[in-house]
Amino acid sequence: MDPVSDAIDPSWWEDVLAAASLDDPYEPPELLSTHLERAAADPSVTGLHELVLQVLAMVSSAMLNAEDWLEPFTPAMQFGGKRTVVPADLDADQVALLARIAPLVERDDLRARVADVAWVYGDRSDIAMLDRAIDAYRAAPLTGDVWFSVGKDAWVRAFALAARRGADGQARVQEMSDALKAQVLAGQVTDNFRTVGFSETLRQHGRVDAAGRAEVCEAMFALAEKASSVTPRLSRHLEREALAWLGGSDAAAANAATERVARTYIAEADSRVQTDPKAGALVEGHFLEKAIAVLRTIPRSYRLENELDQLIDDLRIRLRESRESSMEQMMRIQSDPVDLTDAVCYARSQVSGHADKFDALAAFATLAAPLDEASTRENAEKLLEGSISHIFGSSTFSSDFRKIASRPGSSGQTDEDAVWAEMVRTVFFHSELLGKGIIQPAQEVLTTEHRFSRQYMVSLCMESPTVPEGHETLWGNGLALGLGGNYGAAVSVLVPQLEQVVRVMLRRHDVHTLFVDEHGVESEKSLNALLDMTETEDIFGAGMVMEMKAMLVVQGGPNLRNDVAHGLLDDNSAWSYSALYMWWFCLRLVTWPVIEMMDRARTQAAESGEGSTATGRADTEPAAQPAADIEAGALAEDQHPDE
Repeated sequence: MDPVSDAIDPSWWEDVLAAASLDDPYEPPELLSTHLERAAADPSVTGLHELVLQVLAMVSSAMLNAEDWLEPFTPAMQFGGKRTVVPADLDADQVALLARIAPLVERDDLRARVADVAWVYGDRSDIAMLDRAIDAYRAAPLTGDVWFSVGKDAWVRAFALAARRGADGQARVQEMSDALKAQVLAGQVTDNFRTVGFSETLRQHGRVDAAGRAEVCEAMFALAEKASSVTPRLSRHLEREALAWLGGSDAAAANAATERVARTYIAEADSRVQTDPKAGALVEGHFLEKAIAVLRTIPRSYRLENELDQLIDDLRIRLRESRESSMEQMMRIQSDPVDLTDAVCYARSQVSGHADKFDALAAFATLAAPLDEASTRENAEKLLEGSISHIFGSSTFSSDFRKIASRPGSSGQTDEDAVWAEMVRTVFFHSELLGKGIIQPAQEVLTTEHRFSRQYMVSLCMESPTVPEGHETLWGNGLALGLGGNYGAAVSVLVPQLEQVVRVMLRRHDVHTLFVDEHGVESEKSLNALLDMTETEDIFGAGMVMEMKAMLVVQGGPNLRNDVAHGLLDDNSAWSYSALYMWWFCLRLVTWPVIEMMDRARTQAAESGEGSTATGRADTEPAAQPAADIEAGALAEDQHPDE
């Protein structure tokens, strides 16, 4: 067998893919990998035939990270220092074999991946191979299902490759830009969020002159107006995309558009309550919070001129009433204790088998409720009462031998310090048990059955009222890092952002979070001080506050916040179950309000008979439609979550 000169028969892989009954002519390459790998394992397949199928299976198994030029391909799975294969693992002979295969591949999706890898890891002077990759990527159809599943990433990658092609590449960039611009200008309300995706890709990667930018901006504003009475959420995304095109060229238009964005939230809140006054309160608060947050971003002069400050005050009163109603309808759900084996089986079963990726993510994010502070305290007191451990003092040392906590012994009754120390231990062991027995096994199933792009997680954060305005990308990136198993980087991003969430939530309730010194200089209170405020428990609940204290700021616990802030987080702590748990804690905090909103929207859609469930194939923005109308492109699908 000579991989350099022996003939290669395209039917080796074409027959395999033809028999796979794929849904679309352009699929994510990782969906092709399984079929190719299975065919290569056939005992009847030997020699160069086997080698070709193995190389194709390897090169197609990785996920395309179109936004990262340095690392364009990422493992399908990775955890604990182990990962699946990526194109960078190929040796020179395998890359050379790919260069021979690329011109023979008929499917655009597979040809794009093969040519891309052959050029990136092979001969970068091979202009024909580069052109082959660009043209195969941009061959992805601009249709709904394909665009959301693989099309957007393919076009973004084509833009990135073409930008490095020189003058000929710029011509391709212009051709692609013109194609996307035509789609945007021809967009209709019935196109749902596809037009938003086209516009976003064009704005971030394409080439549009000043006149064209104004044309696109005007078209997006016009389409947003048409959608406002039909699908407020779509209208909101269109308005925001138009604002991005507008830039800072027209402050008055930007302020008016931002006001319209806020009013779409109010319209959705009204719709939920009108449909079901009692149950609607459960999701009404989500929209009211977002409306208030958006209105607060508008300059004060515009708010005063248009009486928006009075509107904000009215919304706050309404929000308080809505929350009170919601609390009355909530119930506590408890489960019996289970051993670790049962926990693993339960966790896997909860996230497995969901056709829709948002449903799977929702199941994963709600695998366990926060600890109950009262019962944790009671158990700690009983444990100390039945032992003599509180008589003896204790000290806690860090991994670099620093003494980070100390508790003196007590000869009398158990004191508060001892009780709190035991509660911190309980929270820590709870996080370890949950991380190992619930979260990690469930995440393995979740990321095996579904693919969550970084943009999807950013979009989810834009949908969640938990995430402060302007922090969506940081939160989305942090959550995406955790989904990929990079918990150290995830907590390094999310833990400081979580502190800001606490601060913003307090401000939303008119709680001052500033410390003023004797010279009148204002400084933000630390996370420790914020968590000690009684208003924080009122907002988050005593259980969640206890967990945040125990995991983030207490020296006797993981102390993740302080370790991250001071650069003390080492590799062991970064990839510990404590880090895994806090990443999941943040995911739960972001996802819960979106889950409540989507569940209610789906229920209303089912009751009215006007909704339809979606396929979970899209990959930009989660979108829930108003009241009882969830169309293809809803959050259950993989689409642009809003803010």
